[in-house]
Amino acid sequence: MTITDKVKTYLDNDFVIRKALAKNIISLRALSRYLCNILELDQKNIHAVMSAIRRYKKEDKTKRDKELKNIFSKITIRTRSDIADICIAKNKTNQENLNKFNSKIDIEKGDVLRVIQAEQGIRLIIDKKNLDLFHNIFNKKYSSLEKDLTEINIQFTKEAAKVKGIVSLITSALSSEDINLIEIMSSAPELLIFIKNQDLLKALQVINGIKNNI
Repeated sequence: MTITDKVKTYLDNDFVIRKALAKNIISLRALSRYLCNILELDQKNIHAVMSAIRRYKKEDKTKRDKELKNIFSKITIRTRSDIADICIAKNKTNQENLNKFNSKIDIEKGDVLRVIQAEQGIRLIIDKKNLDLFHNIFNKKYSSLEKDLTEINIQFTKEAAKVKGIVSLITSALSSEDINLIEIMSSAPELLIFIKNQDLLKALQVINGIKNNI
């Protein structure tokens, strides 16, 4: 991948820097130094990076911005507070316990149970009210436990799956406001983001800011 390609890919995925460039409120030299560090380029390439940034600014972004504006104008946002995020070891006992736990959860009545199986463990997203049930079944054995979380469910239209950079656009904007993303799950056309309860208002402001500033 060329330096130009690397710079373009990075800027396409960083909403905050893109907007700063569009408003001419960021130093090209300072940004070039930053990108050299982030992209692991030698500082002797700084002029090539600056040239790539200038070309990026001159490119017609109208089509991509129009696509994103259209996508974000149609999103629906739902939130759910008092969520717990638990990581357990991946073994046969926990698999059996998970089946028992699942049988006690009533999703038709709105109970939350989201499961992610990775190489090093199994992550459960559940309602805080069901923590006692979890502890009883799993004998309080877990690798980590995060409580007092909020789930932000961003629901897109189906055409969003064809547009690149949506997830990175949202996550970079949230991270720039120092919002810690505890967990991210994608089940197209929905994007689930888990944050601390106290960060909810700020996160919603960021997401609405994306909608209004694209």
